[in-house]
Amino acid sequence: MGTLKDFAHKGKDLGISKALMALGESYIDRFGKILNLRLDSKNNEIHIEIMLRGESTPLEIHIKGYTIIEEGGEHFIAAEKIHVSREWINALAREYIQGRRFKISGTYSKILEKLAFS
Repeated sequence: MGTLKDFAHKGKDLGISKALMALGESYIDRFGKILNLRLDSKNNEIHIEIMLRGESTPLEIHIKGYTIIEEGGEHFIAAEKIHVSREWINALAREYIQGRRFKISGTYSKILEKLAFS
């Protein structure tokens, strides 16, 4: 039974990962492309690889301790700890992303509501 439960859990993580990837694309489209986004709800982590325009190697982002919050019918995501593979972007991420809530709007909010809160 544990295997079936693990399979369902991984399927749910994959669905949420796809929704977050689509949401992330809308934020970073001007700067690059998300190559991979993997949510691991069991360990409360998100791993992201982004190829920034003009760069030769992908940027790697590791989020430890994320929360998806529903408040007043709206959804938000927040990262407790963030580490980025490039030091200057790491400093920016800690200053402007870590600990802050970001609104998840429209279609993505509805998808996450069905997946994350079911």
